Amino acid sequence: METTKLWSLCVLLISSLLLSCESKEFGANEYDPNTPITVSQMPKVFSFSPLEGKTGDTITIKGINFTTAVSVSFGGKMAKSFEIINDSVIHAVIGFGGSGTVSVTNHKGTKFLEGFTYIVVIPPTPNPNLALDKSATASSASSNSEALAIDGDLDTHWTASEGDDHWYKVDLQRVYEINRIHIVWKAAYASEFELQVSTDDVSFTTVYSTTSGEGGTVDYKFEDTPARYVKILLHKRGTTSNYSFSEFEVYADPPPVNLALFKTGSSSGDFNSPSLALDGDPNTRWSATEGDNHWYKVDLGSVVKVGRIYIMWEGAYASEYAIELSVDDETYTEVFSTTTGTGGNVDHIFEQTETRYIRIQLIKRGTPWNMSFWEFQVFEE
Repeated sequence: METTKLWSLCVLLISSLLLSCESKEFGANEYDPNTPITVSQMPKVFSFSPLEGKTGDTITIKGINFTTAVSVSFGGKMAKSFEIINDSVIHAVIGFGGSGTVSVTNHKGTKFLEGFTYIVVIPPTPNPNLALDKSATASSASSNSEALAIDGDLDTHWTASEGDDHWYKVDLQRVYEINRIHIVWKAAYASEFELQVSTDDVSFTTVYSTTSGEGGTVDYKFEDTPARYVKILLHKRGTTSNYSFSEFEVYADPPPVNLALFKTGSSSGDFNSPSLALDGDPNTRWSATEGDNHWYKVDLGSVVKVGRIYIMWEGAYASEYAIELSVDDETYTEVFSTTTGTGGNVDHIFEQTETRYIRIQLIKRGTPWNMSFWEFQVFEE
């Protein structure tokens, strides 16, 4: 009987120990000091490098228990992706992160380490306003400062004091090749003024002038000109109120894209290849065969918006011609025609139209020679 009781007690003790072990995937027998110390399956982050990064950068994270990692985050925001190298190394790519912690989560939980700095990258403006927040001066100002016309805020404005003859000037702080000045006039505009530029603030060159300004929001364009200082000379008011504008902006617009460059050309008859007027080289040219009534056509490859065609005629120009557009190479719409062409380099500007094929009907020669041009260029506007 005693033996049975002793055996039952042993079974009960063993069962208890087994249940205790089952509750711990990795555990020690707390009654036996010789068993191993309890092993945790939680991840731990020991270090990471570099300590800072921007979206798309890869961060190396070192620690332990990474094999079953299910997520990584930077500043509480999920990584774009991550790769488990081994149980102690992860390579993680930053998504739209945040500063603060680097954390790793596996099937048992999440652990983190402080000290990460997320670098916010602001993409550059493709064509910035060069005058924005620079330095401005004027011959006078009322209660509204010169800086209020270069702050990018259309709800603020500079206003001159009374009278006609005033000036306003912006220092761009270094020399740029500029080609456009954008003014957002208030109701009190200038009807007569000049736009001038300088590299030294001593010698100024006039790039635009008018005696019939009408105010509004206006772009004043001119050839690329080096400038650090940009000045407007205000000669005459268009109203009885003091001159005023909300914004005075300065730009260095990139050259327009020639949509016809290296595209496919064809014609009714070639003395020189049609491709020679689409190669961007002003020293090569296309020429028709003899006589009047020819055509030249460009296939832009896809339907795009077109609003300007620039032709660099060779000496043998067409005096009578028409420019036509089509999306299907079947139905054409005329956007320009003349019977008094004189050759040279000419811009033909028209309302923007969707087109793929551009054809010029060369109706009559302006000289006895075969009609010819150096370049046939196509632009969006």
